[in-house]
Amino acid sequence: MKNIYRKNDSSSWIVKWYDPSGKRKSKSFSDKKFGGKQSAYEQAEAFLKITQAEILQGDYFDPHRNKISLNDFKHEVGLTKASHKESTKRALEDTWTSRVAPYPIADMSIGKIKPNDIDKHIRELRQPNGEMYSRSALDKTIEVIRVLLNSAYEMDFIKKNPAKTDLAKKSLPKKIKAKKHYLNEFQVRAIELEIEKTHPIYSAMIPTIAYTGMRSGEIRALMWTDVDLEKGTISVNKSIDDDNDMKINYDDPKTERSVRTIDLSERSTERLRRHKAKLPADCVFVFPNARGNQNGSEILCTNPIRARNFKRRVLKPALERLGYKKEIALHDFRHTSVFLAVKQGKSLLGISKRLGHKSIGITADEYSILFEDVDKDIAKSYNELEELAETYSSVDHIKDVSPQEEVG
Repeated sequence: MKNIYRKNDSSSWIVKWYDPSGKRKSKSFSDKKFGGKQSAYEQAEAFLKITQAEILQGDYFDPHRNKISLNDFKHEVGLTKASHKESTKRALEDTWTSRVAPYPIADMSIGKIKPNDIDKHIRELRQPNGEMYSRSALDKTIEVIRVLLNSAYEMDFIKKNPAKTDLAKKSLPKKIKAKKHYLNEFQVRAIELEIEKTHPIYSAMIPTIAYTGMRSGEIRALMWTDVDLEKGTISVNKSIDDDNDMKINYDDPKTERSVRTIDLSERSTERLRRHKAKLPADCVFVFPNARGNQNGSEILCTNPIRARNFKRRVLKPALERLGYKKEIALHDFRHTSVFLAVKQGKSLLGISKRLGHKSIGITADEYSILFEDVDKDIAKSYNELEELAETYSSVDHIKDVSPQEEVG
């Protein structure tokens, strides 16, 4: 039988071949699609030659496997891995559900998705209120598509992953680095006192973050079993995040190094001791939820305080009453802890460990602006050393004060 043929009264050429496993395959090339009988034949002939060459070279690719839609492929193969943290799984699934699944790209066959289709999806994606999504949200959207298509590539459904190309990311807005706010010790104290007036069971949260460097999710997950008031330490061993339904999800800390023990100052320990006395004796959470206006009159202790509630009901009103910038967020007090430590001349390594960063390089990159004066101080110290060395007028004098170890 011929490899390329037409059936009687057919308007298409049929290409037949056998895949490496010996299974017979076929593909049609219609006259209408390719602009006439001769053009369709030329396309069919070119396809056959390429396919035969791929089989000989061991690079054969089945053109029928990639007809499954992105949506069906996601449900068959899955989006997450067993090794993913629970928070990562939730983030990926939430992104798929809200920013991919409801749109046309989810119904496209994975073999037909091109970089410009992904770019078009990103360009036209809008929030329910009509506003554009943030750069981070769009990055996560592309990441979800990239992860799925990467699985398709590894399973030989597609020849390459279009989500990895620059064209797919063409419409991403420029990254805008969030501005950090650094507060001094007097501002931290002022916010603590202001919150104490209206929300006494949360006033200790601000200085605790500012003098430990804990993340929002870490301090809100904190239980009294994690606090040793005798030793003056806090054990960071879990974190929480609030999803779109305001459900509180517990998870491991951000990185392996985020699991750490933080030493408290005497004043921080005493502050937490006074704070504990404000709560019911059986309350397991250090900063629990409360009912109504959250002023502590009805402390529930059924969950930790939610980040959204703390920001809207506690922190923002206090900042407004003080005349401070309303953009200051709970995470800024973690940044403040770095500022205060640098101000006291503490080492970059010590700060990095206290923050629970994965590496000292992350700390250096994140807070490089705070170490500019440190560099000047180092230069000044070197100048003092040079001045001291230059007081010696001869090599003989220098030899007399040289260390005993061999140099060079």
